[in-house]
Amino acid sequence: MEHGNELVGTVLGTVTFPIEAGKVREFAKSIQDPNPVFRDSAAAVQAGFSAIPAPPTYSVVAAHFQEGEGAFSSLGLDLARVLHGEQSWTFHRTPVVGDVLTGETKVVSVEQKPGGRGGVMTFVKMGTEYVDQNGQPVVTEESTVIETAAVVGGGEK
Repeated sequence: MEHGNELVGTVLGTVTFPIEAGKVREFAKSIQDPNPVFRDSAAAVQAGFSAIPAPPTYSVVAAHFQEGEGAFSSLGLDLARVLHGEQSWTFHRTPVVGDVLTGETKVVSVEQKPGGRGGVMTFVKMGTEYVDQNGQPVVTEESTVIETAAVVGGGEK
């Protein structure tokens, strides 16, 4: 990656997606969560939700609604050398079926460190603020990607 701190604050993209009952059910099944609140409206209401809630990591489905290559396209990263480093969520409220979330992703920080086998590793932290259809905050997602050192001439650079 040739860029650094000048990327901090850069908007990488905006995405809007609905929270739909069928998709929540599929997501809960895929993460093997048997909790009936993710499948049954009555169970959700009995548990204190206004509708079927989305599982805590559900915002990752936003990637399926992004146009083009998503957030990485403007970072200048070599995708063949990118690893997922970390992911965290801060909830302002639980997203539920019927919500339409819009998230804007920005670069939070860029840090470079020496690689354990030579070369430089670049850590890019991104933050996405999701708001609902009324503009109210729902969840803040932070993720870190790591671009590992390039291999040149059979060795790490």
